[in-house]
Amino acid sequence: MNLVYRKLAMLEKDFIAREECAKFEGYSTKPIDTDLKNRVTRLLDQVRYI
Repeated sequence: MNLVYRKLAMLEKDFIAREECAKFEGYSTKPIDTDLKNRVTRLLDQVRYI
């Protein structure tokens, strides 16, 4: 299970990096699905609290 959590954390980190790159390039819309990002973040927050 540790590998799964690590991959989810890497995915969350990639989402953040993509959003920052989009801001620098001047895009007004986000290139990723915000619902998916929110679900991954919420899942990782739950795991961190356990």
